[in-house]
Amino acid sequence: MNVLSHKLDKAVRDKKFKFHPRCKSISLTHLCFADDLMVFIEGTKESIEGALSVFDGFAKCSGLSISIEKSTIYMAGVSRDERSRVLKDFPFAEGALPVRYLGLPLMTKVMNKQDYLPLLERIRCKINSWTCRFLSYAGRLQLIKVVLMSIVNFWAAVFRLPSKCMKDVECLCASFLWSGPVLKSAGAKVAWKDIRTMESEGGLEIRVLKEVNMVYGLKLIWRLLSGDSLWGKWIKSYLLKKKCFLEVKLNTQAGSWMWRKMLKLRDVAKTLCKKEVGNGRHVSFWFDNWSAKGVLFDTLGEHGIIAMGIRRDATVEEAVMSRRRRRRHRTEALNEVEAVMTEVKEKMRQNIMDVTLWRMKTGFKSTFSSYETWLLVRESHAQCSWARGVWFSMATPKFAFMTWLAMLDRLSTLDRVSKWFQVAQISGSTLSKMGSFCVRYAFQAAIYALWREQNRIKHRGKSMVIYVLKKLVDKGVRNKLSLMRGKKGRSMDGALQFWFGTRVYWSRLRVEV
Repeated sequence: MNVLSHKLDKAVRDKKFKFHPRCKSISLTHLCFADDLMVFIEGTKESIEGALSVFDGFAKCSGLSISIEKSTIYMAGVSRDERSRVLKDFPFAEGALPVRYLGLPLMTKVMNKQDYLPLLERIRCKINSWTCRFLSYAGRLQLIKVVLMSIVNFWAAVFRLPSKCMKDVECLCASFLWSGPVLKSAGAKVAWKDIRTMESEGGLEIRVLKEVNMVYGLKLIWRLLSGDSLWGKWIKSYLLKKKCFLEVKLNTQAGSWMWRKMLKLRDVAKTLCKKEVGNGRHVSFWFDNWSAKGVLFDTLGEHGIIAMGIRRDATVEEAVMSRRRRRRHRTEALNEVEAVMTEVKEKMRQNIMDVTLWRMKTGFKSTFSSYETWLLVRESHAQCSWARGVWFSMATPKFAFMTWLAMLDRLSTLDRVSKWFQVAQISGSTLSKMGSFCVRYAFQAAIYALWREQNRIKHRGKSMVIYVLKKLVDKGVRNKLSLMRGKKGRSMDGALQFWFGTRVYWSRLRVEV
């Protein structure tokens, strides 16, 4: 493919065909991924003939020829006569947008239900492929987090999904969690809005899709401001046109619907993005956040541009290194900006490039983290006091899930379990790491055993002898501790001995009583 790429670039330089009108300034002739090739040319018969001649030459030297019958041509802004002439002379199939490419739709208008319907169908098909009806709640939860949310993330990383689409996806996930592949909308034990919170806040840490979609939109802005990708070059050449991203008007008609969605995220991006001045050549003086004063245009407005005598499109280098003498203003804010300019002028270095920084919990850094950004933009809730007793390392997922339901009072037979847990939490707080784990795990195993026993009585009409039930719980705890030996370091080596010691203690206590 590298040889074909060089041949296409050489052909356009030799004027065998002309650039696409919106690709000339960045010399873009084609995009390729694996064995898919997309060629951009002027919509004339002569340009098509020139491009096909390149493929013919490539076929002679490599033996690989394209299949015109399997190729599709997309034309826009072409007259009806020229379109008829092209379709008559070349056996291409004519295509129309939207079209799917690499699993995603390419479209020019705002995404509607027909556009995101393949996403919903993909999720339904994936759920129906899990034919096992006996998945536990914890197993379904894991499939939602790992599989279903990955499918959604693939779309959310490219598009700003409509609210109706995200609502439909969350309804499918909620139905699958509580009813399995049957997808019943009724019978949910916990509201989805409570499930979407973090584990430390009493939820299951399934992220809110609206917040996820916002993070991916901010990531596109980061790539535009910090990177030098082909996509970024195209945006800067045809949409920004030497303007700063924060300077473009929100009601602009240029660009696609996705571009206008990105512009709406600028207020959030302002609080997260910052410029570190090196030589100042790629930092907007008025619209980038490069000083302790923040974005100067937001602080001073149009009056500041006039009062400072610095052009609207000036860079930091042009503003600071110009021969204008320092002015004394009546407004204190303008005098502070003059002082900042003097300070920056002393620190600027011509051989150091400007750096785009992104806000993290520990400060601004030169990298982007989706997780850190999500933590900053998400809606936080009150911390849950019992969360650490439910979610801890090496816990059995199905035990933890049932304990979580019990703590929320969503189990029909365990309405008083929350009182029990307070005892377990208090006693566990004075124990070592090993003892705390044993207490919490035994508590979860007991809850799960009681829940299964309640289901056994409800569906089979038979109850288990309490002595046998206690033996099952004890055996489950011992099996877990045996598996953990050597996996968590020396701190858990004596866990099994500790558990046997607690049994001796309680047996002695019963004898004394």
